[in-house]
Amino acid sequence: MRELAVFYCPKCGHYAYYQTSRHPLCPKCGGSVPMCMLRMYYTEFMKMTCEERDNYLAKEMLKQNPSILQRVSASRKRFNSRETIAELCTVIMDLDAENKVLSDTVNWMHDTIWDMLRQQRSSGAGPSSDHAGWQPSPDADSSSREAAVTEELQENDAKIKA
Repeated sequence: MRELAVFYCPKCGHYAYYQTSRHPLCPKCGGSVPMCMLRMYYTEFMKMTCEERDNYLAKEMLKQNPSILQRVSASRKRFNSRETIAELCTVIMDLDAENKVLSDTVNWMHDTIWDMLRQQRSSGAGPSSDHAGWQPSPDADSSSREAAVTEELQENDAKIKA
């Protein structure tokens, strides 16, 4: 009779005792994974405690297939919402800061334009001759008023530079 040997499944860690002449397949993995023989006599393996066996098998599995660690940690990496939340919080804070800067810029531009208009009206410089007393009509929308004011400011700026 041939001597027994310890075989283990490199995929799931199941182990069993078989004769050395056999090439067993793992029964837990559906018989599709060939089992590997441990480089140890089965009597030595049987003398180990359960914890020692588990540690020894884990080391053997890692030696043969280091991708096991990747498979074990894959679910943790895939469902790691804390890291994703932290990254998104930083992006949100950056966008909030940028939004505040842009909002302050728009407010400054709005105030500057209206200050320039008030100064122009108080200095007695009436509207340009092209518009000949232009006044916004109450039914004109704000975009047409802004366009007219912008055009007038550009014309005044061109006169000042000339």
